[in-house]
Amino acid sequence: MDYKKKIEYADQVAKELESRKPKEQIISALEAEGLYDRDITNIFASARNILSETYRPQIRAFLLAGNDVYRAEEFSSLDKEELEQLVTSESQRLGLEERRKLNKLVKEGQTAQEVLKQIDTRFLPIDQAIEQVASAQKIKKQNSSSGKALNIAGGLGLILFTIVVLIATERLFYVLPIIGIGMIVKGFFSEKMAYED
Repeated sequence: MDYKKKIEYADQVAKELESRKPKEQIISALEAEGLYDRDITNIFASARNILSETYRPQIRAFLLAGNDVYRAEEFSSLDKEELEQLVTSESQRLGLEERRKLNKLVKEGQTAQEVLKQIDTRFLPIDQAIEQVASAQKIKKQNSSSGKALNIAGGLGLILFTIVVLIATERLFYVLPIIGIGMIVKGFFSEKMAYED
């Protein structure tokens, strides 16, 4: 199926979903037209994207205001399952925005308490936020010049220790120099924070 035809079907399916036509009936009608399961899946995905573009700003406003999306008149034309998927998708987007905001605040040097006060825990649960703050602070410390110098010095120290042990005991521990080289390499590169752009 070509792209233009898929979009035509997707527009039609989006309208049918908006008018609360049962999904099973829509699928049966598409199958009756000779469409394959894969095409139907793609059409539904495109129809959801169309609905998302239409309703996302409103759903976002409702979620941010703390209003009940499921009882709102604005969304009464949508099937419950479709509305749930749209709400879940927008909640995940808002959660991702909170995660990015958290990283930005940590990079600015704010303390964990200051960062957590500014996070909307409706979209990013507090336990996940605490975990991410700790991880972001650790990465920020590693990426600092002192953190990088510590990695390089530690790596050189391990290699030097391996040489001393080799000279003293005539035994070579292969793992230590490999770890040392890894630490040196890590000292020259910055680690990227999770959820960073």
